[in-house]
Amino acid sequence: MKYISIIIIILILTGTVLLSYLQISKNNTDLNNNSSKFQTFDPKIVESPALLGSPSPENIPLQPPATNKKSSSDEPSLMPTPAPQQSQTPVVTQSPTPQNTPKKISTYSYRLHKNITSTVFWVGEPVGEGSSEENALSAWDDEWQKNFGGYDDPYRRNGYYPDGFIPKENPFYLDLPYNDFTDEGVRKNNAYDVVPWAGEKQWGRRESMMKNRWVQIIHNNNVCYGQIQDAGPYEYNDYEYVFGDERPKNTLANNAGMDVSPALRDCLNFEGLNNDENKVDWRFVEFSNVPPGPWKNIITTSQVNWH
Repeated sequence: MKYISIIIIILILTGTVLLSYLQISKNNTDLNNNSSKFQTFDPKIVESPALLGSPSPENIPLQPPATNKKSSSDEPSLMPTPAPQQSQTPVVTQSPTPQNTPKKISTYSYRLHKNITSTVFWVGEPVGEGSSEENALSAWDDEWQKNFGGYDDPYRRNGYYPDGFIPKENPFYLDLPYNDFTDEGVRKNNAYDVVPWAGEKQWGRRESMMKNRWVQIIHNNNVCYGQIQDAGPYEYNDYEYVFGDERPKNTLANNAGMDVSPALRDCLNFEGLNNDENKVDWRFVEFSNVPPGPWKNIITTSQVNWH
């Protein structure tokens, strides 16, 4: 019995100690849980981006620009963006037509002037012998004879050339009674209205619309071509005839409406060397429609030469 009492006492003491230990552990656990809710505030920790895990300025991603949306919804649209549609009919903007500039006339629309008296003239022809002016110069070249290469003798010939030299300019030349410049060297006001090809280009201040233009001339069964190199005979503003349907205004030399060079005279097989009995038909032609022939061996390209 004595030993049993001792064992019981020891068990009681051991249980008491164990319960006290368990109570102390529970109190410590509660104390730790409460202390985690009330940590001490340290401003240095808050101010340090590294400690807070915030990105450094150079690593901060750029924000995309705000997008204006017509929809009031904040959710992005799931519908695909339609492709831009092309216009079925393109809009063509036409440049304004310059004033006083006629439309370009078709190559084959130049009218044929019929039964026109043609007389003969030549480079260097003096006043008299049917000429009313000195032909050492022309309407557009104050040094016509010099630039041509000499006197175009109508009687002493070497084929289509004057005897003694080869011309520097086309010996197949002619004149018509219209000059696009006044005597003062100013472009006539009517030039852009009456000259059919005036709208082809921008003309220089000293560039004639008439000089070097090509003309087809028909006499009987002979067809020849030449370049305009002077204005006349006797008239210098007869645009109703030159570009229209009227007959020549001139009443001299059998109402002559054209002068041709000795080379054209011989090519057309005129009767006589210098008279007013020969009739021709004529019209303007584009250079592209001038066929090969002796009139293309030397082509004049020089422009206005005034002193």
